[in-house]
Amino acid sequence: MQQRIRGVLCICIGLLFVLIARTAYLHLWDGPNSGASLANKALRLRLQYLSGEEFNRGEILDRNMLSLTDSAVRPALVAFPLSIRDLSAVAQYLEKNLGLKAAETEKALERAQKYYGPRNPVILQVNLSSAEIEKFQGNTINGLAILPLKNRYGPNSLARHLIGHLNSIDERKWQSLGQARRTIEKNPDLPTAYRLTDKIGVAGLEERYENALRGSKSEYTLGGLADADGRLLQGLGYKIQPDQADSWRNHLILTLDREYQQIAEEVLDRHVTKGAVVVLDIATSDVLAVASRPNYDQNMVSKYLDGRDKLLDRSERVAFYPGSVFKVVVAAAALEENLCDLEEIFTCTGSYQFADGTEISCSRPHGEVDLNQAIIRSCNTTFIQLGQRLGNEKLRSYAEKLGITIHLKANSPPAFLGNSSIGQEGVLVSPLQIANLYATLAREGLYLPWRTVAEIRNYQSDLIQEYPQQAPQRVLQERTCQLINQALIETARSGSGQLAWLKEYGSAGKTGTAQANNNNRVIAWYAGFAPAENPHLAIAVMVEEDKSGSSTGLRGGNTAAPIFREIAERILLKEGVIQ
Repeated sequence: MQQRIRGVLCICIGLLFVLIARTAYLHLWDGPNSGASLANKALRLRLQYLSGEEFNRGEILDRNMLSLTDSAVRPALVAFPLSIRDLSAVAQYLEKNLGLKAAETEKALERAQKYYGPRNPVILQVNLSSAEIEKFQGNTINGLAILPLKNRYGPNSLARHLIGHLNSIDERKWQSLGQARRTIEKNPDLPTAYRLTDKIGVAGLEERYENALRGSKSEYTLGGLADADGRLLQGLGYKIQPDQADSWRNHLILTLDREYQQIAEEVLDRHVTKGAVVVLDIATSDVLAVASRPNYDQNMVSKYLDGRDKLLDRSERVAFYPGSVFKVVVAAAALEENLCDLEEIFTCTGSYQFADGTEISCSRPHGEVDLNQAIIRSCNTTFIQLGQRLGNEKLRSYAEKLGITIHLKANSPPAFLGNSSIGQEGVLVSPLQIANLYATLAREGLYLPWRTVAEIRNYQSDLIQEYPQQAPQRVLQERTCQLINQALIETARSGSGQLAWLKEYGSAGKTGTAQANNNNRVIAWYAGFAPAENPHLAIAVMVEEDKSGSSTGLRGGNTAAPIFREIAERILLKEGVIQ
């Protein structure tokens, strides 16, 4: 009996020693089967992971490497679908408290569950305000959390129409990606392969440079603890895990200057509800600022898909009559072709009548004027006569040299040519084209195409693609530009552009008031350069609706010229050109 007891005791002691040895082994040796490793495996099984970025994409930066999208880590509302028992109830709750549309929220959660799986979190709203966070703090619904997330578009993002936005992948685009073997189904080994629930650039630079900007993974990962069923455990916080660098994403470096862009947008917002402004560096034709109004929220694009034109980029879309700001093209062509001289006198009776009976009126009878006075006083009849002398082919040719395509055929009737000569029928331009036209005059006939993108750099900021400015091309004689520029200076000093004149430093420019339709709707323009001597900036301002929302009674000299002056003064002060 005693021998049996001793045997059992020895076995127990042996097992105890084995247990002690195993425990020591697990605690003291850090191997693949150690306690630390097993604990980490258990933790990973209980974590729900979330990308620390809203979108895995490179930055869009200004020329000083400052973010134009205002990208930063801010509070975001995130849903964990597996922890939500009633998707409809949660969607209704969020509509009531945060204004999120219930139908869209429920659809987003269902879509994510279908294509990503119920364990994958869904970002519902970014850039939460302090008031929204306060409303949410009383929430007791499982599966909702406010997390620090790096969002793409912050509240102070700039140049939104130029930069564009992301949106869901539609069926046509999905098929195209599949044919190119860029979807997860067609090419699962491709790091940047798309899932159907991903967002993709659909407008502006986001669309144009989608391949360069798209990355393969997040800069960091958030992990939330979950129970055995994958439901989020509330109140236990999140672990931030930095990821390795994403070698696939690249950064887009623009020619814009964030400070100048902010100035242009602030001024435009004070004066305009619908319009655009462009600021070019005359030496390089680099775009320093470009703004279009009305503006829109890049985080809520669905709000603007109602057939209205808030998403329209008015700075670059070629769809606007330029009116009298185009007359410098006619003047330049006539001087280049020796079809008039400075001493010739033109007679304006207040209208010009064609052989077929068509009549084009002038703002008033100007009497006898020379070319210089015709520019300063914007005499329609003088430029119609010059257009008739030039003819269709020559006017079209000179416009193309200066970066403008006009719809003028060889057999277009004289009245059509007459309207084209004053920037109406047949002439459709963008503010970017007009700004570059006046930059060419300021360079005394040297043409440069405008440039918006300067470089592409990789995730380590190494230069991988440069977009150098082209060599300037002479399209007008210096003497021609000097004569026109002197008239433009006088227009700003004492003519219709006096509200664009910079005290002590001067400016040069031309007003324009283009007839947009038969309901007295007009478009107001002012384009020119500043200062008057050694000019640095070329600026075009186009106003479709003033601050009151009116599109009737607008005048280039009263509506657009003051915008030109304020933007020019503030930017030139920043540059140290004026004091």
